[in-house]
Amino acid sequence: MHFDIPQIQQFLDTKFNYIHNIEPVADGWWSQALTFYAGEEKLVLRINQHLRDFQKDVFAYRHLNSPGCRIPEVKSTGDFSPGYFYCISEFIEGTPADRIIRTEDLTGHEDLGRTILTQLDHIHQLDIGNYSGWGYTDANGNGLFNTWEDFLLAFFNSKTSITWQEFASTTWLDGEYFGKMIEKMKALFPYLPKTRKLQHGDFGYDNLLLTPNNQVAAVIDWAEMMIGDPFYDIIHMCEPWKQNDGLTFIKLWKQMQEEKDQLIPHFDKVLECYNIHYTLFHLHIHTARNDEEGYHEIKQWAVENL
Repeated sequence: MHFDIPQIQQFLDTKFNYIHNIEPVADGWWSQALTFYAGEEKLVLRINQHLRDFQKDVFAYRHLNSPGCRIPEVKSTGDFSPGYFYCISEFIEGTPADRIIRTEDLTGHEDLGRTILTQLDHIHQLDIGNYSGWGYTDANGNGLFNTWEDFLLAFFNSKTSITWQEFASTTWLDGEYFGKMIEKMKALFPYLPKTRKLQHGDFGYDNLLLTPNNQVAAVIDWAEMMIGDPFYDIIHMCEPWKQNDGLTFIKLWKQMQEEKDQLIPHFDKVLECYNIHYTLFHLHIHTARNDEEGYHEIKQWAVENL
């Protein structure tokens, strides 16, 4: 998905006066992002095919934004072109975390790693008492599933309605392997905690902006926000195929929990369960994106390591 600058200019001219300095920021898996000026105000435009993603950003700003967790204000959302939606939000100056720190190895960056995890812990402590459900949330902050286990078994991906079973019958996705690993994952369910916390769902990388002195400037892109065990939030920051013997976010997070006397029961079993789920989830995503090479790279790692 990609819209060129003249198309963007034409659209923005219908919303603002004196549009200038349109600059691409990123073309992600599911969206395109640009910055622009409307007069003297710098703003961010994002375009994708999934309006709920932007509605969740609106929710996050209205209900979660605070001095301890700055979230960009959403100015407007709506239709961009047939099948596509837009979101215009404030621009917050900051450097994406993945340009500063390698998520798979925090050696030499433990202090920054602690700063990042402290911000995530703040998110996990936000009050969700008024919201129901588990797993990915809707535009009103409620989880879409009745239980955490229901979410894990659904392999729900808001970007496609095609199930892994359907992919197994029409693509390279190995249904027999998928089913076998699901059974292995289910056997670990008794070890999972019943902790119910808010999760960002896609924390770190380019969704965490840092100041020049390595403090958190803003947390952006709440499209994957969910409710469940906060441990799962850490898996995204240290994907199973990137876990190693060095200092990782998982190891540092465990250490920080233990420093607060918050021990994690059955740590290895829970980690194994979430590694299986995260890996299968990404096999599903890579299939949905028609990325056969990415699928087989992860599948090969999984066969050898899970």
